[in-house]
Amino acid sequence: MADTADFEKMEFDGWGNPDIASGYADGFAFATALVAEELANAVSAEPGMQVLDLCTGHGVVAARLVSRGAAVTGLDFSDAMIELASSAVPQARFVRGDAMAMDFPDASFDAVTIGFGVPHFSDPLAGLSEVARVLKPGGNLAFSIWHGKGSDGAFGWLFDAVGRLGDPSVILPDGPDAHLLADSKNAKSIVTSAGFVDVQVSEVNSQLRVERPEALFDVFDKGAVRAASLLGGQSSPQRDAIREYLAARTRKQGKRNGAGYLVPAPSVVVSAVRAGR
Repeated sequence: MADTADFEKMEFDGWGNPDIASGYADGFAFATALVAEELANAVSAEPGMQVLDLCTGHGVVAARLVSRGAAVTGLDFSDAMIELASSAVPQARFVRGDAMAMDFPDASFDAVTIGFGVPHFSDPLAGLSEVARVLKPGGNLAFSIWHGKGSDGAFGWLFDAVGRLGDPSVILPDGPDAHLLADSKNAKSIVTSAGFVDVQVSEVNSQLRVERPEALFDVFDKGAVRAASLLGGQSSPQRDAIREYLAARTRKQGKRNGAGYLVPAPSVVVSAVRAGR
C-alpha cells in the first residue's frame, strides 16, 4: 500500500483552511443541497433516528436530516468546517474527529450519511469498515461521490483541461482515487467487503451554479483541496488557459439560470445495509 502521509497532510491542512472551507460551502452549495436530499431519502431519515453525518463539512446534509426530525451527530476533521456547520445547523451536535478511527462505541447509530467525504479517506475500505463498526446491524449507509475523469460535467472538464493545458509535472501526493467508488463495480466490491449488503448505486444529475462562465475555475481553485493543489502549481498562462477552457465548456454545455449558469456535475449515491442482526 502506498504511503499516504503526504496526502493526509494535504487534506488536513487544506480543509482546515477557513478560506477553502468557505469556498467549498459557497461554490458547491447548489449541488450539495440537491444530493443531501438524496442521501436523506436513501437512509429513510425520520423522527427519532440517530444519524451520524460523517465528513459533515458545512452541514448541508445534517440540515436535511434535522429537517426530517432525526437526531444528528456531525463529525469532521476540520475545525473550520465544524464552525460553519455549527452556525448553520444549531439543532445538530458537531464534533471534531477522525473518520478512520472514531471515538463512538460499536453500533451507536441507526444510519450514517457521508456527503462527498469518502474520497478523503486515506483507505476507503478501512474507512467504510469503521463506519460499519459504529452502525447498528441492519442500519442504513448512504454516501455520494462525484463522477471524475472522462465524465461529461465539471469534474470531467477539469481533468480534460489540466491534461490538455496544464503542466504534467504537477502531481498530487499518493492517495486514493477520488472517484473510484463512482464506478458501480468498485463500489459494490469495496462496500460489501467493508461489511454491508444490498449495495445500490444510483446516478444523480447534480449541478453546480456559477454567476459567470469564468467562475467555474474559481469553484475548484478556491473550494476543493485536490483541485486547488493541481491548479495552484500551474503557471499564470496555464491557469488562464484552463480557466478559459472551463468557461467555454460552461457557455456551450451549461444552462442559463437567471443571471448565471447551471453546470452539470454528475454524481452517484451509494446506499447499503449493515450486515448482521
